[in-house]
Amino acid sequence: MDENGTKNSELDGQIAEWCSQMLEYRIPRWSELPEIELYMDQVIALMEKYLGVFYDEENKTITPSMINNYVKLGLIPAPVKKKYSKIHLAYILIICILKQVIPINAITRMIEHQMSRHSIEEAYDLFCEEQEKAFLGAVKKARELNGPSNEIMVEDFILRSTIAANSEKAVSGKLTAIIDRINNAAKEEKEKEKDKPKEKEGK
Repeated sequence: MDENGTKNSELDGQIAEWCSQMLEYRIPRWSELPEIELYMDQVIALMEKYLGVFYDEENKTITPSMINNYVKLGLIPAPVKKKYSKIHLAYILIICILKQVIPINAITRMIEHQMSRHSIEEAYDLFCEEQEKAFLGAVKKARELNGPSNEIMVEDFILRSTIAANSEKAVSGKLTAIIDRINNAAKEEKEKEKDKPKEKEGK
């Protein structure tokens, strides 16, 4: 086997191995999250275990300063006696996944919208199902590169996937901006009505 053949064979093997591992990936549902409350270092370790697949080695999944910032912003409830419950874990997991695609203010509104329709347990489990479905769909596409693939095919796939991801992000961002603009306009109108002097009775 020549050098290119060896290289392509190794590429096939690594892609096949990674895809097989990822097809087993599953986000823990609400009933599977720890029942006991955890300290910060335990939360960090758990999030790295749950979310490592979404991050490369150079980027930290979550840090204590990130969690403290989410509390300050009101994205998650404050810990009780420095301990974090299932509710904290669910919020942190959702935020860590979504923040790679949309800004924090959009995540806040999205969570509020879901919480207005579902309980935290239902909203969290629905999120996990949708995220898994999307992720496994992408992995299955990558698996199709196997047998035999080469670096050019893989690079082309990476380009198409990146373009698709960027397009989805652009659409999501635009729709978020439209909703924000409408909501802000409605809020401003309410404020104007509130500030108008009330007409005297009988006038």
